[in-house]
Formats: sequence, C-alpha cells, structure tokens
Amino acid sequence: MTTLTTILYDLDGTLIDSRRDIAMAFQYALRRLTADALPGEDAIAQHIGKPLAQMARELGYHFTPAQETLFLETYRARYAASGAHHTHLYPGVLTTLHALSALAFGIVTTKAQDQAETVLRDLQMTSFFQHIQGGVPGLRLKPAPDMVIAALTALRCLPQQALMVGDTTADILAGKAAGLTTCAVTYGFGTPEELQASQPDYVIDTFSELVALVADLERG
Repeated sequence: MTTLTTILYDLDGTLIDSRRDIAMAFQYALRRLTADALPGEDAIAQHIGKPLAQMARELGYHFTPAQETLFLETYRARYAASGAHHTHLYPGVLTTLHALSALAFGIVTTKAQDQAETVLRDLQMTSFFQHIQGGVPGLRLKPAPDMVIAALTALRCLPQQALMVGDTTADILAGKAAGLTTCAVTYGFGTPEELQASQPDYVIDTFSELVALVADLERG
C-alpha cells in the first residue's frame, strides 16, 4: 500500500447492527407470498449483505419473476416505513470514525441507494462520509468490484491508497478484486470460517482496533 488516504466501509454488520429491522421487513415481505412458518431473525441474519433475492433463495424460497418483484417491492416499502427503529451502531464506531477523520470515508453497501442514505441520516451519520455507494441499476453488487470502483472514482482515490472494511466474504472479495487492501471484522454477519477463506489482509474483532491498524499501515 502507498499512503493511505481513504477507508471504504460496508454498512450492515460493519458499522451498524441492523439485523432486527432487516429481519422484520424480510418476514413481512415473505408473509405476502407464503402461509408457512417463516425463518427466524438469526437465520435471516446469516445472509445479510447478499442481494435480497439471493437471501430468499438461500433460505429455500423459489419465486417466479412476478413473485420476486412483489417480494422486493414489499420488503423495500416496509423497510422504508419502519426505518432504523431497531438499528444501532456497533460499539466503538463513533469514537473510531472521529479518531480517523483525517482520512476520507466512503460507504459501499448492497442496500438500495435511497435506503442507505435514509438509514445513515436517521442515525445522524451522514456527515462522516464523503461518498455513499448503494445499490443502483447498472452496477453489479459485491462480490463484484463494480461498487468499490465506483466509490473510488467518486472519491478520486487510487486502489492502493484505500482500505476496504467489511464483515462478509462479499466485502473482502470485492475489495480484493478492485485492488484494495482488505480488513475483515468478525463481530458482524459473516462467520469467521467464511471470512478466513476469503483471505483478508487483516482481521479485527472490534471496530476500535481499526485505529491501531491504520496507524500501522501509515507507518508502513
């Protein structure tokens, strides 16, 4: 890595614990399509960070195109209506972002763009980030590198100047594919085994450890 200027963060499972709000909207949307027993919050949380349709498939739901459209529309409407009511920052996030505020920050999340912006606004976090890259038409979602590259372009940052921080293999693989140094966090939605298999450059167990990691990277 050359001089570190920028950190890109995943959102759900990295900066915020949003499992309850996501699970409740997910269950609400499923209820429109099935009368069967619904997956619990923990089962849903294991798939957070993936596209919604993929989450549903991996939980055993196989929708027709029309059903998938209804599911996605219902989820997004419900999530927008409920907002970040049960969502909170992980320990150490605020103090760490303040401590590292000399760097540029970006968000790279599979959340739809408007949802990502709304959640950050509800949590009064928007001012920390110079760019928010949510899911938009035309950009492949993580683990493809497209969203990471789009964020780097917006921030006018070279890949070798940036660190990607995330809690799932999709975050790490997207960062690596875009040429970034990567850091996995173990407290989010990805399992330690999956994260290790994606071979991140660094692994931290608490968000606060990022301060010491950045200091080490800046010393070279």
